[in-house]
Amino acid sequence: IKHGRAAMFGFLHVILIHAGVRFPGYLSIKQDLKFADMPAGCFASLEATPTLGWLQIMAVTCAAETGFASTPAGVTKQLDDRAAGDIGGEGWKRYDDPEEKAFKLNAERNNGRAAMLGITGCLIHELLGVDALYPIGGYDGAAPEPLINSLNSFSSFPSFA
Repeated sequence: IKHGRAAMFGFLHVILIHAGVRFPGYLSIKQDLKFADMPAGCFASLEATPTLGWLQIMAVTCAAETGFASTPAGVTKQLDDRAAGDIGGEGWKRYDDPEEKAFKLNAERNNGRAAMLGITGCLIHELLGVDALYPIGGYDGAAPEPLINSLNSFSSFPSFA
């Protein structure tokens, strides 16, 4: 379920960045890097993120995983008296009806699977040199520079033809 949630965030990121949604202000004041200056590509935005930004992302993730950042409405650490994976705070909705709970979990699993395929497709399209969301040419018709040269990238592989 966690991988599906992460994929949902990743796919939502791709959609929002391509739509032009940016946070106001600076991503790094020291490097004079604004959120608006971040590139739209999946790999380009990963490479443009400063090292301290990655450290902050890892710190928040570790705090959430260990329960250090626990609040009544947030994520808490796994307790022995709760079901496996129940790390929600007291403000989170829990389902007593087994049928409703199974339906909700299956819906979240399926949405996570769809998001994993979606973000994988976006990454592959970008590696092939086409736009992540509009592989046949976006609204402006421009595609990012290809990261893989399709003419000679696999020339060293044996041919079976």
